Amino acid sequence: MNINKKTHQKFIFLGVAFLLGTLSIIAFRFITYRSTDVHYHANFALYINGRRDELKSFTFYEEVSACTVHDSNNPKIRVHMHDQNNGLVHVHAEGATWGYFFANLGYTLGDKLIGTDSVFDKVENKGYTIYADGKDGKQLSFILNGKKISNIANVVIRSEDRLLIDYGKTSQEKLDQLFATVPTDAHKANTERDPASCGGGHQATFLERLKKSIYH
Repeated sequence: MNINKKTHQKFIFLGVAFLLGTLSIIAFRFITYRSTDVHYHANFALYINGRRDELKSFTFYEEVSACTVHDSNNPKIRVHMHDQNNGLVHVHAEGATWGYFFANLGYTLGDKLIGTDSVFDKVENKGYTIYADGKDGKQLSFILNGKKISNIANVVIRSEDRLLIDYGKTSQEKLDQLFATVPTDAHKANTERDPASCGGGHQATFLERLKKSIYH
């Protein structure tokens, strides 16, 4: 009887020790939890000969339901626009560049080249390819966060970047004015949950952190 009692107590002790150990691991994970999801935002505007490309076609925008999938094998999930917001970029992958983003829209982008795939501009309702060789006095300009740079294609998109792309006979003063039109809602988007439960930059709730801690 004493042997059975001691065995029973031993099992209880082991069970309690296991439970306490498990709870300690969960508590540690909960306290040190850091989201590994990549999702932040940036802003941009594109002007061709003084006219902003409004990107009105639905083909430029991902369905919000796609945001719940997070399929890294789908290039458009990595960086895209949605919700018909034509100045807000959603980034879901580390290392996504501006060139990659515009390629997802069907644009070719280089230091002196910009063109659509088979989309269209809003003036002539057809695709365009522009090579800015400077012979006609027009140039392709890139203004990133207020600073003029020579090429944007290979630049990684950073959270809350603001980018102006302009082609035309545009003075520095006018470029400054156009840059002021680049939207500034990336910061707001970083603090909110996206449509269709996209991750956004919101703080994880208590239950979300707890689930991640348990099922990590």
